[in-house]
Amino acid sequence: MQADRYNNNKPKWSLIDFKSLEPLVRVLEYGCIKYEKNNWKKGLPASETMESMVRHCFKLMGGELTDSESGISHIGHIMANAMFLEYTLQHYPHFNDLNLIEKKRS
Repeated sequence: MQADRYNNNKPKWSLIDFKSLEPLVRVLEYGCIKYEKNNWKKGLPASETMESMVRHCFKLMGGELTDSESGISHIGHIMANAMFLEYTLQHYPHFNDLNLIEKKRS
């Protein structure tokens, strides 16, 4: 007989390939030097994070795999920015200025 375990609707961390997250960790390590440890946890306007993420996406789409400043893959920077954005939206809703982008165009 096996012990009871109630894991329904809980995140299944075993689905993640942790080796694929290494570029993300490298970006975070780089950020500790460039800024300070966990600087991103202070939050910033969501639009600024999106701008950074889009710049890295376009560089990657243009065939450039590695960021010229950090020497780390653009994919790592994209993952980091996505994490920063999710964290900001969860913890600092007042930094969510994404809806303002649409309002500026109107």
